[in-house]
Amino acid sequence: MKKSLIILGLIAAIVAVSLSASHMSNLALIPIIIAFISGLALVILSKKEQAKIKPIQYIFLLVIVSLGLTIYKGVFKTIEKETIEQVDQLEENTQDLPEEL
Repeated sequence: MKKSLIILGLIAAIVAVSLSASHMSNLALIPIIIAFISGLALVILSKKEQAKIKPIQYIFLLVIVSLGLTIYKGVFKTIEKETIEQVDQLEENTQDLPEEL
């Protein structure tokens, strides 16, 4: 049970990091949630029986990195879209001006 949770958590965390670094960063939330839940389950299981916590630390580290990348891309994508829309609107306004100069 514990080994399968470790494997599931590490695979989900690695997939989350790779998705959050790509253009499909909004799809990274599903593996982030899976890895986080498996990490929490591992914490609960490791409290009952004394075991190594290194894999749990790696899972949470990868979850934090992928969540940070996803949030970063989400924030700057919206700012970039707003800037592009403002530039397009400014170009349309300059095209409507008469060329009397």
